[in-house]
Amino acid sequence: MKKIKLYINTVKYLKPSQIYYRLINSFKRVLHTRNILKVKVPNDLNVNYSFDYLITELDFSQNYLNRFNIKNILNDQFTFINIINKVNLSKAWNNRELQHLWRYNLHYFEYLFILAYECFKDNCQQQYYDKFKYFIENWIDNNPFAHGDGWHSYTISLRLTNWISTYQVFLSKIKFDLEFDKKIKESIYLQYQYLQKNLEKDVLGNHYFENIKALIIGSIFLKEDKVKERFKDELLKQLDEQVLKDGMHFELSPMYHKIILEDLIKITYWLKDDAIYSKLVNYIQKMIDVTCSFEEGFGKTPAFNDSADEISKGYKSIIDTCEKYFNLKPQFKSSLEDSGFYIIKDQSIKLIFDTGEICPSYLPAHGHCDALSFELSVYGKPLIVNSGTYRYESGEWRDYFRSTKAHNTVVIFDQEQSQFWSSFRVANRINKVRRKKFDYKGNQFYAGAYISSNGNEHKRFIGCLDNNKIIVLDFVKAELNAKSYLHFVPGTLLRTKNNIVDVVFGQDEMRIIAIETSDVNIQKSWYSEQFNHKEENNVLTMIKDNTKNYFGFVIDFASDKYNIYESENELKIIGDKELIINLDRLRDML
Repeated sequence: MKKIKLYINTVKYLKPSQIYYRLINSFKRVLHTRNILKVKVPNDLNVNYSFDYLITELDFSQNYLNRFNIKNILNDQFTFINIINKVNLSKAWNNRELQHLWRYNLHYFEYLFILAYECFKDNCQQQYYDKFKYFIENWIDNNPFAHGDGWHSYTISLRLTNWISTYQVFLSKIKFDLEFDKKIKESIYLQYQYLQKNLEKDVLGNHYFENIKALIIGSIFLKEDKVKERFKDELLKQLDEQVLKDGMHFELSPMYHKIILEDLIKITYWLKDDAIYSKLVNYIQKMIDVTCSFEEGFGKTPAFNDSADEISKGYKSIIDTCEKYFNLKPQFKSSLEDSGFYIIKDQSIKLIFDTGEICPSYLPAHGHCDALSFELSVYGKPLIVNSGTYRYESGEWRDYFRSTKAHNTVVIFDQEQSQFWSSFRVANRINKVRRKKFDYKGNQFYAGAYISSNGNEHKRFIGCLDNNKIIVLDFVKAELNAKSYLHFVPGTLLRTKNNIVDVVFGQDEMRIIAIETSDVNIQKSWYSEQFNHKEENNVLTMIKDNTKNYFGFVIDFASDKYNIYESENELKIIGDKELIINLDRLRDML
C-alpha cells in the first residue's frame, strides 16, 4: 500500500501527455526491437559537408579536453565521472557490471573531441583517424538497431551531435575511405530517424531539449529542411517553457542550466542565418546573466538540486564563446524572483539563497530537499556548501545526498521536506512556497517560506547587518523539534565554545554565533563536488530551544566585539550600531 501511495502521489503531478507517451514509447520500442517497425536508409544520402558544426571555443576548450587522456583513449581506457575503466570495447557498451551513468558516457562519444583536437592541430596523424573510425565502427557493429543503452533517445541525442561535429574534422580522411563514410552516414541516418519516432515527451525537460538539438543538427547535416523547420518551432516552445523569465532553467539546477545554455549556444550558432536568430540570442543573454550571477567569484558550480562540477562546460569558455560569436556580455543579478534565488555579494563574500520550488511540478528527476538552503563563498573560495550529488544510482548514497540534512537548511522532526524516492522520483513535496526581499530598519533582508509534505511550516530570513555580518533566522513552531545544518568544505576547522563557533579556513577565520539553541555540536559527513568523488567534512548542527518559535545564527566575518540580547519577542544586536528586531513583526513580513 505504501508503494501504491508513492506511485499515486508521484503520478498525480505528471502531465497526461507524459503518461500517454510513456506507454506509446515503450510499445514502439518493442516493435522496433522485434523489427516490426523499420527505418529504411536511402541508397544515396545527401550530406551537407561544408557546414561549420564545430565551435572550437567550447569543443576544444582546454578545461574540457583535460577530462580526456589521449594516451589512455588510444588504449581503450576511459575516465568518466571519476571512474577509470580499461575495457574490451566490444563487450562494454551494455555491460551491467559497469556503472549505468558510466556506460551512458561511453555511448555519448565526447572522447572523440580529444582525437579531433589532436587531428586538428597536427595535420591529422593516421592514428587519430584510425581510432576515431574504430570507435564508431565498434559501436555500429555491437549495438544492433533499437537494442541496449545506445538506442535510448538521450544517448542518441548526444552521440549524433558529437559524431556530426567531429565528422567534419576528419573529413579530409573520411572522403578517401568510402566504405566507412557510407557506414557512418547510414548509422547517423538510422539514429536520426529513430529519434524522431521516439522523442522523450514522457520525460520532457533537459532530455527533450537534447532531442531537439540533435534533430536540428541532424536535419542540417542531412539537408532535411522540413524537419529543421518543425523542430525550430518546437525549440521556441520549449525555450518559452523551460527558461523562466529571470533566465534560469526551470529544473533549478545550475549544472543543467549550463548544459541547456551550451545546447542553445550551439543551436544559435548553427542557425545564425535564420530568422529566429535574434530570439535565440535574447534567451542566451538571460541565461548567461544567471550563470554569471551564480559563478563569477564563487569558485564552483553551486550545489542546488542535482549539480556537480566537470559535467557541463566551464563557466569561462561559455562566457568567452558568447562574447566572441554573439557580442554578449553577462550582467549580474542579485534577485532571480521567478526561480527563487537571491544573491548577496560584496568584495569578499558571495551568498546564494534558494527560496524556490523543489522542481517543476511534472519533472522531479533532479530535485533535492534543499528548500531555504544557501551556499557561501569567501574570497572566491567555497566555504559553506550543500553536500552535492555524488551519484544517480538508487540506494543509500543517492538518498543521503538528496536528503534535507545534506543541505544547509532546517530539518523538522527528522523528516524530509519532500517525499523523494528511487533515483529520480518525488511524491508529495513542499507547497505554498513564497519569497520576498525587503528593507528592515535600514538593513536588507531576503526571506523564503514553505510548508513541508508533512504539513510543517518553515520560514527563513537572511539579513545583511553590515558588510561583515549576516544574520539567519528560522521560524518553526515552538513545539516542533528542529535542527539547523551548516556543511563546510573539507579541511575547514571548527571549534565550539557554548554558542560560539570559531571557523578556520586556510589563513582566514570567522565566527558563528548561535541564537536560541539548546545545543551546538560538530558532526562528520560527506561532501561531493564531482560525481563519484566524496570527502569527509565537518557539519555544524544547531538544535532549536523547544520553548521558542525561532532560532538562528549570525555569521561574523570580522570577529568584532558586539553583543546579542535575546528576549521573548525581541532580538537586540549591539555593535557599531544597534539593531532591535521585533521577531513577530519580522516573521509576519512573509
